[in-house]
Amino acid sequence: DISGKVPSECEFVAVKPGDEKEILGIKFEVIPAYNINKQFHPRNNNWVGYVIHLGDTKVYHPGDTDLIPEMENIKPDIALLPIGGTYTMNAEEAAQAAKRMNAKKVIPMHYGKIVGSDKDLEIFKSSLPPDVEVLTLPSGR
Repeated sequence: DISGKVPSECEFVAVKPGDEKEILGIKFEVIPAYNINKQFHPRNNNWVGYVIHLGDTKVYHPGDTDLIPEMENIKPDIALLPIGGTYTMNAEEAAQAAKRMNAKKVIPMHYGKIVGSDKDLEIFKSSLPPDVEVLTLPSGR
């Protein structure tokens, strides 16, 4: 629990794809987040996702992105992956991302509210290798 370490008045730190930072003892890498075949998140906007290093555990939060080449070398223990399509990768693409990254655990996100549905969750689960653990958040999270 790091909540006690976060000062009440925080400074913002500007980041860009490719940066590596450490804040309050937490190391993280800044990964690009963009669409390949959609107009919603252009690569030249320099929007980002993060690989957070928590001890020996790597957690990847990609933000709003498609399946992009930069994911290949991440190799996270846990990957949060958007599956809703429309603004991000769809369920099949997210499963492909998990496979390419060799993620051990995945948390599907960005479905069931604004875009995507529970059907996307089922497609995602059925498209993954059996050794990948799927962790789901309660509805509305």
